[in-house]
Amino acid sequence: MSLAGGHKLKINKFIRNVIDCFYRTIDSLVCAAALIVARVFLICLFVNIAIVKAEPTVLLDTNMGVIEINLRPDVAPIHVENFLQYVNDGDYNNSFIHRSIAGFIVQGGGFTFINQLFDYVPVDPAIVNEFALSNVRGTVAMAKVGSDPNSATSQWFINLADNAANLDFQNGGFTVFGEVVVGMDVADAIAALPIVNFGPPIGSALPMRNMPYATPVDWGSHLVIINEAEQKGLFIPMLPNLFYGFLAVFIFIVGHKIRVRKKSQ
Repeated sequence: MSLAGGHKLKINKFIRNVIDCFYRTIDSLVCAAALIVARVFLICLFVNIAIVKAEPTVLLDTNMGVIEINLRPDVAPIHVENFLQYVNDGDYNNSFIHRSIAGFIVQGGGFTFINQLFDYVPVDPAIVNEFALSNVRGTVAMAKVGSDPNSATSQWFINLADNAANLDFQNGGFTVFGEVVVGMDVADAIAALPIVNFGPPIGSALPMRNMPYATPVDWGSHLVIINEAEQKGLFIPMLPNLFYGFLAVFIFIVGHKIRVRKKSQ
């Protein structure tokens, strides 16, 4: 064998060793990364499941004070997810309380007032009824169309009194999906305001601040406006959790196979 040929073989062997080392390094990195990602996903899975079982909270920042609502996905998951969809889409921002009946309920989620213009809250598809909890004082439930239990969309109300004898048996029962934990005094103050008959579609029980009002009416200074509705804490539905779980298991298996292959070489 010539010196040139031997030199060429050494170069080829060196290149193969470099390539083999490169692939082994990649395998090690992929394995390590896969195991880390799998562990992170599994941790997130367990944390998210714990969060789902907890009570997500929504703050309604009104021009009369803050109302804090603890939601109950454990008893009304569809209603909670529906309500949070409106909250996180910003649909309740600049909406107002359009119905107030002292000793009964205050209701919102139907209409907005932006740039001196009235409009409807954008409505998502109606959801199925999930009646479980009684409509006692401080609970929050979804409004519905008469004679249709599965017609709740965007409008919600706060019970000012124990309305169980009435609302638990009407229209399939009104689904309670949360309760006021801070701000019932705000709800009571709203209910104490004088009301006016605005006419359709807003109705005859519109609470008004700073009465009497002048003509033309500066509605912004009289309406009970929800400046912002904001979710506090994280709520992740179960379906993504299952997806994360399967993904974590898959990544873990791939990482384990790579590690076993690396050890066998």
